[in-house]
Amino acid sequence: MGDEWRRDTMNSAKSGKRKCDYFTQSTYTIRQAPPLYVREGSHRILIEYDDDKVSNNAYAYDIDFSVIEDSAGILGCFATYEEAAKTELKESQRNKVQNESLMAEKQMAASYIHEIKNPIFSIRGFLQILHQSFSEDDKRKEYVNIIISELDRMNSLINEFLSKYKDDSFINDEDKNGISVRKTIEEVVAFFQYGFKLKDITCKCDFSSDELIVMVDKEQLIQILINLIQNSIEAMKTGANLSIKAYAKDKTMCIVEIKDEGIGIRQDDINKVFNPFFSTKENGTGLGLYITKKIINNYGGSIYLESTEGKGTTFYLEFPLISC
Repeated sequence: MGDEWRRDTMNSAKSGKRKCDYFTQSTYTIRQAPPLYVREGSHRILIEYDDDKVSNNAYAYDIDFSVIEDSAGILGCFATYEEAAKTELKESQRNKVQNESLMAEKQMAASYIHEIKNPIFSIRGFLQILHQSFSEDDKRKEYVNIIISELDRMNSLINEFLSKYKDDSFINDEDKNGISVRKTIEEVVAFFQYGFKLKDITCKCDFSSDELIVMVDKEQLIQILINLIQNSIEAMKTGANLSIKAYAKDKTMCIVEIKDEGIGIRQDDINKVFNPFFSTKENGTGLGLYITKKIINNYGGSIYLESTEGKGTTFYLEFPLISC
């Protein structure tokens, strides 16, 4: 039975001017001698047609093979087939729909996260003001410190989440024509007015006379500036100076300098500051600068620093210019 079935199948293929070269996944043998072996499932076969008039005479088919049986035993087999190209087209369309749905979910999630970040930043600023109003021996001052620390940890986790959702340089529709570096810096500096006042920090901004436009998502640039300015404030003593500059380099790159008069970074640690989970702060997560570097790199930019222990640190951000 088995050998005859196999010969009949091959003869049938040849009579239709075609030959079955091979099964691309497995080959099968049905034998009369017990037990009877038939493998069920989906398989792909390649059939080559003996027709010189057809340029592409090899076709792939997806075969679904099932065994039919009753209480007495196996009665026969049932097979359906479809051209592989149609199957792959359906799979491609299904994947496209899934990818579009996933992208929409990512954009929605990122939008919600940004809405969470803004109140966190405001709460932190007011807590700093509250912190200064308590005397050193007031227990409430310790509680406020704990709250601020937890907010910073929450903010770092949110930033990490955002970096995963935007690791392919996602840009909002309103930022498709680029964003102004000057306006973005001024917006962030305005956020920090309370923080500057609390520590009597003087912040001076120096901008190029030319309009510097970069192709970066505005929310992510804001995130970068907040991370770096917050680090500078925490590193500086009362009455220190902070300098922020933005200018063009060779008319191709926008340079942003953030220079503080803080405690600086040890030379042994300079090459580690961008590593994940490395922090010089007692309660730091070690993710802020790592995420900052990742975001900048995604937009074709770079970040580096110069630091002298006890004197301060300068961060340099570079972004490709689209207008100057």
